[in-house]
Formats: sequence, structure tokens, C-alpha cells
Amino acid sequence: MDMKPDKNIEELLDYLPEDERIVSSYRLGVYDIMTTTERVILLRKFPKSFVEVLYEDIDSLEHLTRIQWGELFNGLAMMGIGAFAYTYNKTNGDLVALFERLSSSYLPELLRIIPADKAVLFLIVFLALLGAYHTANFVPSLWGYFRISRKGRSPVMIHTSLTPEVRDLIREIQAHVKEKAKEKAAPAAAAAPSGTEEEGKGVVFRKLGSSMKGLGNNAIVIITSQSKDHMQVVSSMLKILIDERKMGGVYLSVSRPYEYIMSAMAAVGIDSKDVYFIDCISKMAGRAESKDKETIVFVENPSSLEELSMYLDRMLAKVSSKEKFLFLDSIDSLLIYNNDKSVKEFTHYIINKVRLEGTAGIILSIEKKEAEDLIKTLVPMCDSEIKV
Repeated sequence: MDMKPDKNIEELLDYLPEDERIVSSYRLGVYDIMTTTERVILLRKFPKSFVEVLYEDIDSLEHLTRIQWGELFNGLAMMGIGAFAYTYNKTNGDLVALFERLSSSYLPELLRIIPADKAVLFLIVFLALLGAYHTANFVPSLWGYFRISRKGRSPVMIHTSLTPEVRDLIREIQAHVKEKAKEKAAPAAAAAPSGTEEEGKGVVFRKLGSSMKGLGNNAIVIITSQSKDHMQVVSSMLKILIDERKMGGVYLSVSRPYEYIMSAMAAVGIDSKDVYFIDCISKMAGRAESKDKETIVFVENPSSLEELSMYLDRMLAKVSSKEKFLFLDSIDSLLIYNNDKSVKEFTHYIINKVRLEGTAGIILSIEKKEAEDLIKTLVPMCDSEIKV
């Protein structure tokens, strides 16, 4: 069942890869859910969160209703005790006297800080709030929850009743999962890139190589490209820096999880042993796991610019190569989570930092109208602008 996407989803769509098509969008509880040809994307406004689940990672889909009677019992018990204490104290006033006796015996100075009647009232209110909290936890369990189980990862759960929209979403995701399974089972030759695609990769590599000639190992470069060429630019630029110039560096990943970049590097034979990652996506998507904690750090989300700045110094210090680079991918993705002023200040900080330390700076940008003004302010600060 197609529904009109929420505004925040529409903004996100501009930054999807060109070959990824939107299929449907749904609203379940506090989540906006979008299905594409590659994945399910879940957005929550408050507290803000972003979760993506690739179809090939989905293990099972289910809607379960497990009523949490324990929460209801605890809630009613707490509120009952609070109500009894309030009524009893209102009638007899014995609780105030009891509090005064206990305080004078064990904590006499407490009465100087909190009067006995106010302390008893606070305790009654606390019990009522605690009871309300447990009761509030019970109510959503009446609806049940929709769960997406993922291979090797914790499941994604949304509190919602089994509505027609949920049924439609389950059917649609199941269809995508089956389709991806068929594609995976097809002969590898059917999925091999065409000669035209390989030729396109070669053109990007040659253009970047030609543009980088004459620029030193401490040059600061801003590269703009179309969305469809973005990963070719990433792979080609890393190959030039690491394989040809024998450099090591820090990759600040804002557009894709570090695992995706590592796979792209491995696919073209790039050695990643002296490359360190600051991943701004995985933790927000619930996938912040790595066996090698020395080469990767996970930032809470791309809006944590102060945290990013803190990790830059730490990770750059780990690079063993004499010639170093800092790779920012990409400023367009930063604009999704931050305002223009914050991104401008952060990129200025990065450029000034690498300039002072004699480190190369590579800043990527996808050709988008939203980033035009920012690019114009950055170009004069860089040594070169390359358009792919």
C-alpha cells in the first residue's frame, strides 16, 4: 500500500544512489518506513534515529502480541500503595510522625533540609509516577509489535497492531527478500559488470589521475561527481592515494557504513592496513560492531560534529605512513543531519587542520543544489576542484 512519504523521507531520497528506486512508504507508530529496491529504511522523529535493513540480511518477519501482565501488576501495585499512603496520611497523619521519628533517630539533619510533610508527599508522588511508568509500559504490549529479525544482529522492533498496512509491508518485504535470494542464486556471469561499466570506471580513474598530477601529497582537493559515479570516485581516489602514492590515512564515512567502503576497497585490491575509519552511520543504524577496534571508531550520529573533531586527532596519530590523508565522504550527507552553518564551520576546521599538519585533504560532494553555496565557499580554501 503506497502512502505519501513524510517530509523527512523526501529529503532523504535526494541522497539515495541513482540506481536505487523507491517502492513504497508507510507510517507505523512513530516510524516512517520506506522500502526501496535494495533495503528497508526506518526513520523516527523523536528521539531521532535512522535504521536500514538490507533485504539479504533479513532472517524473518513476524508480528507478535505478548501482553506484559507483570508491568500492569507492578503499576497498579505502586499506584495502589501510593493512594493508600495518601489516604491514610490525610486521615491520620501518622506517616508524617513516623518519618519524623525515623529521621530524628537516624538522620536528624535530614529534617533541616526537607520538612517531614513534604518528604512524605514526595514519596507518595514518586510511587504514583513509578506506577504510571509501569502501566505505560503495559499499554503498548496490547498492540503487539512488528519484528524484523536480522542475520547476526539484534532485531528491529516497532510497537504496532496488526493493521492492513503492516500486512502489506510484510508481504512487500517478503517479495523483495525472495527476489534478492533469486538474484543471489543466479549464475555469477549474469551479474558481471558490462564492458560499458568497466570502461566508465576506467574513465573516472584516468580523469582523477590526470587531475591529481602536479598536486603534492599535502594538497587539499574537493571532488564533485554525480550520484551514480560516487563509489567509482571513492575507489579510484583511494587507489591513487594508497597504491600509487603509498599514503595512509583516515576515512571519515558519513554516507555509507565502513564495511561497505572496506568491501569496495577489497574488490579493487586496495590494501587497507594503514587506513583508519570514523564511521558515522553504523551506530545510528544499530550495526556498530567490529573485531578490530584499533582501526575503526563509531560516532553516535553524523550530527555529533564535536565528537568527530575529537576522533580526528586520535585516528590521524595512528597512521604509520609518513604521508597522510584525510578523506571526507561526503559533505552532502553532513547537510542531512546538520544546518549549513555547522557544516561550513566543520569543513573549515578540517581544511585548516590538514593544512597546518601538512596532510592531504580529500573532500567529496555529490552534485546537489543544496550543497552549491557551501561548495562555493570551500573551493577558494582548497588547492584544486575536480569535477567528474
